[in-house]
Amino acid sequence: MGTPRPALEKANTLALFARVSRTSERVIVPIGDEASTQPGSRPFFYCVHDVTGAAGSEYIDLARHMHGTARFFGIQAPPNRMSDLNFGKSIESIADFYATAVQEFQPQGAFFLGGFSGGAIVALEMAQKLRQAGREVALLVAVDAAPENVAPQKSVLHPHYWFRIARNLPSWIGHGGFRRQKNSHSLAKRVGNNLLRLGKLCVGLQLDQKWSGDRSINDLMNLSRYPPLQRSFINRLYSAYFDYVAVEYPGRVVAYEASVQPLLKWPQYGARWRRIAPHTEIIEMPGTHLELLREPYVGGLAADLCSRIEASQRAVSPLPP
Repeated sequence: MGTPRPALEKANTLALFARVSRTSERVIVPIGDEASTQPGSRPFFYCVHDVTGAAGSEYIDLARHMHGTARFFGIQAPPNRMSDLNFGKSIESIADFYATAVQEFQPQGAFFLGGFSGGAIVALEMAQKLRQAGREVALLVAVDAAPENVAPQKSVLHPHYWFRIARNLPSWIGHGGFRRQKNSHSLAKRVGNNLLRLGKLCVGLQLDQKWSGDRSINDLMNLSRYPPLQRSFINRLYSAYFDYVAVEYPGRVVAYEASVQPLLKWPQYGARWRRIAPHTEIIEMPGTHLELLREPYVGGLAADLCSRIEASQRAVSPLPP
């Protein structure tokens, strides 16, 4: 009898994190056995970490579903660099660091880059730097994210915005908007906080302030479970997302959007990408932001992504063995 799948996945996860320590300099981490052991002409797919700097367990399901199509590598923030207060302070500098690493790792052939959440913003700047260095970027993949300083096409003062919010409400409820709350008081508090942030945004837009979202990461995630150095890195990088100003990108982009949006927010990721990258394909995938990389939704995203990588690979430079 073989090793049961859950036990095997757990063992693979532990092996992955065993390769990472606080003194590690490693940037590129293979996700799944195929990445480091499978020879052949399958392309390398590099997926940049989210705001935490880690590129481990969150990509395991996606990598497994892409088995046989691409060798999947996560791009992580080297733990030994997190004590450097300048590392992660700007998107340009961290993208330059990662672009150098992937060029050394893959000296020839076209690049397939992607990122989930804030990782998509870093991947965009990496793609810009790789193209400037004369390297080919066959495909840039953005999973439910876009640069913050690109204004959406519809503001919160537009009727279409409220139509979208109303249309999203049943899906939000069905995907746990109510079930996540312990009681009616916590639900009311959460809705109230959303309304307060929306009100502040409306006032800001009326005063002609630039669209920049909410800079408080504490409203999005609990940082208490992370070590102090990593918390510092997370705060630096999160701020850098909002400071980054994207320029036009001429390459091909696939932007995946979650069909279920937050209660009172319409990020309009696809519309933002279209403003800076004319060759953008916008694909709506079922699920919420966090569900896109989890079962049962990740399989659909992986299947679509695999088909696009295979189509792109036929028109690009030869890959390393």
